[in-house]
Amino acid sequence: MTSLFIAFIIFTANYHNNMGIFDFFKKKSSGQEKSSTPVQQYGATNVEIAEPEIEETVEEVIETVQEVSLQPAEEKKINEQFEKIRIYKDYIVYSIALQLRGEYMPLAAFEKGDGIVEGFAYTVTEDAYAFSPQDAVGKMEEKFENELQEGKIKSYVILYHSQFNDNGNHTPAIKEGEFKAISLSYHFKGNGKKQIGLPYIFENGNITYKGFAGFSHEENNEIMNHQLIDGKEYFPNTEGITAPETTNEAGIIIRKSNVHNLVNTWSGIFGHENFQTKDYGQYLTNVLMQSAVPDPSGESNHKTEFEDVRFKTIFTEEMSTIIPEVKTDYTLDFETRSIREWENALNLNAIVAGPARDTFGVWFFATDYAENRNTYLTQPHLKVNVSGIVFILDVHTNTDLPDGTKMNEDFTTYVPSQDLPNYACFDFIAQLVDFKETTLLEDRSIKGYILKLKLITHEENEDFFTIDAFVNKENMRFDTLTKGMKVTGALQLQGKIAE
Repeated sequence: MTSLFIAFIIFTANYHNNMGIFDFFKKKSSGQEKSSTPVQQYGATNVEIAEPEIEETVEEVIETVQEVSLQPAEEKKINEQFEKIRIYKDYIVYSIALQLRGEYMPLAAFEKGDGIVEGFAYTVTEDAYAFSPQDAVGKMEEKFENELQEGKIKSYVILYHSQFNDNGNHTPAIKEGEFKAISLSYHFKGNGKKQIGLPYIFENGNITYKGFAGFSHEENNEIMNHQLIDGKEYFPNTEGITAPETTNEAGIIIRKSNVHNLVNTWSGIFGHENFQTKDYGQYLTNVLMQSAVPDPSGESNHKTEFEDVRFKTIFTEEMSTIIPEVKTDYTLDFETRSIREWENALNLNAIVAGPARDTFGVWFFATDYAENRNTYLTQPHLKVNVSGIVFILDVHTNTDLPDGTKMNEDFTTYVPSQDLPNYACFDFIAQLVDFKETTLLEDRSIKGYILKLKLITHEENEDFFTIDAFVNKENMRFDTLTKGMKVTGALQLQGKIAE
């Protein structure tokens, strides 16, 4: 009986940990070996290798006095595919290690003329733009095919997560439920392009790697038990990813992003802790579906219109979405200088930036971009309503700047957030001019305030930059509001073209 033995290696993984590719290796303690570090050290709490099942056979032994003919031992058949793949075992193990850290980006490696193998990866140069798995794999393949044909390299491999499930489907995985394997697309000079997959399954918080089909137990073990060298630079070759950028006829700079979403925005509405523990995503989906069907009675409005905030629904043939919009009458003269369009939202969401009142710079999430995109792109001079959603609110007591500069009691300011750039988010010190309590949802279970925040103190104009902003009580670090007090925190500005 011929048996195919597959090594089963079980790792415990945290799927939600965000870690940069070049931050993976950590310095070991002095008690550890200096030469190499097993990949299990980085997140593998339980490693098991299944022993092969051995079929018992009974052979009949016949005694004979005749001359015994000695047959030569059968030569072990060489697995040519394994012999090729084994030179890239560093990068197979590296891909597994990154998956255990919650990283799923495609990687590549290539064999130089002298036989040395080096890694290649795309790096994100700004947090606004990244290649999709299909784009990354396609660009890598084009790059290395050219280098292979030009004789610069002897072979290459591209590693990415795919829908492969021992079925020949090596399509890159994109959404939940599609992630089935680490696929290897490889090409050795003088041979055709080929693919092979390392299937895995998610089970009770663990990832089970089932081994390469067609590889023996020993061959799978050689790859899966391979150790990475601590401190080695596995990716000396990188290429930065830059966001596409153009300037249109109106002189407006159009930048693209494809990684942004409204999670933080809704967290500001529902409360950070509340949003993590309750399924508001399903609630919003239900509201969106109900709003898509005309309701003559107007009942659906009860779920989207509240006294101070509306849940704005947007429907197109390609996409439907829902956006929280803080109501306000506050208006600014504004000039559009740049627009950051969200490609992953079909360019129906955007951050708009430019000077207001011909003096101070401001950028905001445009809640009306889906219906007014053409106006934003062609008419730079606008009147816009600007409001905000506060993510964190605290009492401001220290008037000194970090460098020790003494500021007067009227000092107010806002600066771009370092934690959430490109989301129109700002850290601020403001004067609380006024406030009122408000509630959201049909059962009034979301409780908060509408704050009137003075972000710029102007001697001649009290409302020079004083906005209405919603804060969920859960996101406040103190209990009692007082008119005239100084507050600090973080907020997201939003705006729309004034009617």
